[in-house]
Amino acid sequence: MTDTTLRVALVQLAVEDGAPERNVARAESLIGDAPAADLYLLPELWTTGYTHAAWRDVARAHTPNAVAAMQRLADARGAWVGGSVISETADGGIANRLWLAQPGGRDGARAPVTYDKAHLFAPMAEPAHLTGGTRRVRACVGEGAKAIDSALSICFDLRFPEQYRRDAADGAQLFVVASEWPHPRGAALRLFARARAAENQAYLALSNRVGPASDGAVFCGGSCLVAPNGDVLVDAGDTEETVVVGEVDRAVVDRYRAEFPVVPLRVEGVDY
Repeated sequence: MTDTTLRVALVQLAVEDGAPERNVARAESLIGDAPAADLYLLPELWTTGYTHAAWRDVARAHTPNAVAAMQRLADARGAWVGGSVISETADGGIANRLWLAQPGGRDGARAPVTYDKAHLFAPMAEPAHLTGGTRRVRACVGEGAKAIDSALSICFDLRFPEQYRRDAADGAQLFVVASEWPHPRGAALRLFARARAAENQAYLALSNRVGPASDGAVFCGGSCLVAPNGDVLVDAGDTEETVVVGEVDRAVVDRYRAEFPVVPLRVEGVDY
């Protein structure tokens, strides 16, 4: 470990559909008992799953409590805590929003960073219920020398490489992905995660839901940390609720990009 090493904990949660209080309690227990890290990442929709009929009520009545719990965890662990939950939008809609709480954020000076999922997944009826995001979001995760420029995304976004390349070209060194990716597409999840990391010479941290849903769908786990060359550094497996921890180092990204530059070689009119 060096002064520029940042520890990332992937919280692979078995979500109980439609039970936000129990899911929050479970996440608090898992993170509270987990090894020390600088970032704890929960899956997509970790408080509700795909319980569409309950989403609007949950966004209003429960999501503020879930976000407050994430902030408490961030303060208690002295770490960033992220994951996506159903949230109200300014125009009265609801969004699949990734919240990233910072330690010491209670005083309002360090408010959570948020990203609304841009690419909505029709097979799970997201476009019928959610408002899609329209902007890229970055955060400098960590403190001092270990802080790393991080770009936020959610699940289905992985199939759209343009946004990751755009962030890499702008300097992002870590992709933070909250996911709820089901079987039988587990192999595709790993393929896209490794590709987005390798093609952009960036780390990718992915936390995915695991286990069965109330409608019979089964989520494939596979939470992983991928290195800038596409190697999988940490793998949570595809069957169990667990927390796994790995390390990222912005100096490694700088070295890869200096020794074998790729992004600067894009050709205008061909690549963008």
